[in-house]
Amino acid sequence: MPKRFPEEVKLGAMELYLKGDRSAKDIAQVISKQYNVDVTASTIYSWARALNWNETKTAAKVDAITAVQEKESNRFARLQDEHLNTYEGLRHKAEHELGGLYFTRAFDAAKAMDIGIQGERKVMEGLINLQFVQDILSVLVEEVADQDALKRISLRLKGLIQSRATDG
Repeated sequence: MPKRFPEEVKLGAMELYLKGDRSAKDIAQVISKQYNVDVTASTIYSWARALNWNETKTAAKVDAITAVQEKESNRFARLQDEHLNTYEGLRHKAEHELGGLYFTRAFDAAKAMDIGIQGERKVMEGLINLQFVQDILSVLVEEVADQDALKRISLRLKGLIQSRATDG
């Protein structure tokens, strides 16, 4: 007859397993000592297999990466909004001063207005690209029924985004 362990023992083992920094043998030793029971590495492996701990681990990683990505996406959107406001302000100031000729030279006012317009265009291009990527991700989420495939696609896309972000 198989040995039954309290649920708290399994949950403790799962928590250590999901952290991913210990072997099954180490987890068994820690759990055995912590709960005063005799757990083996093979028991840890069987629990992981039977209770789908690998899927839970993958889902936790995806959730963590998604949270980081959402935080970065919000920061990026905030920065783009700030930049757009700055460039708009620069363009409006240049337009106003060009009309009243507050610049010492008309060329300076025209140059300031051009910088403002170019900056606005650059920021708008980034917003368009970000919206395009978000639209593609929405289509994938809606159309792909296989959750495993969706997770793999998500992980690959996030890796791509992270590598682009570190490249510059």
